[in-house]
Formats: sequence, structure tokens, C-alpha cells
Amino acid sequence: MSDFVHSIHPPNFPVTAPEEDPDRLAWTGLQMGLYRASITLWENDLVQVVHPANGERPDLVEVTDSGRAALAVA
Repeated sequence: MSDFVHSIHPPNFPVTAPEEDPDRLAWTGLQMGLYRASITLWENDLVQVVHPANGERPDLVEVTDSGRAALAVA
């Protein structure tokens, strides 16, 4: 799921931007929020890792039965 951070919200600041650049700070905050959401989904058994990361690709995850049930209610 971590690849989605860059896919959903790619950084909009130059690579040379200092760490305290407001755009970089805003993007980092969003990035951390997306990671937090991914962890929460896993902690609540709404997704499961079906193939762990192997150095060539990130973890591959799928929705669990609990996740499907939660989506059906939403």
C-alpha cells in the first residue's frame, strides 16, 4: 500500500527543496496520514498482506472478509 502515497499524491516540490519548505512539510504530513491509514486498516483486520515485500515490489495486500463486510455497511 505504501506505493499509493506517491501515486495518489505525488510531491509537488523540487527535489532540492529544503526540509523546512512548506510544500515539503505539507506533503510529508499527508504522506504520514496515508501510512497511518494503511496501518489502521491492517490493525483492524480490514486488509491482509498476501505477498510480503521482496525488494523488487512492496507488500501486496487484499481486502479481508471483515473489510468487505465493512464496505457493505458503508
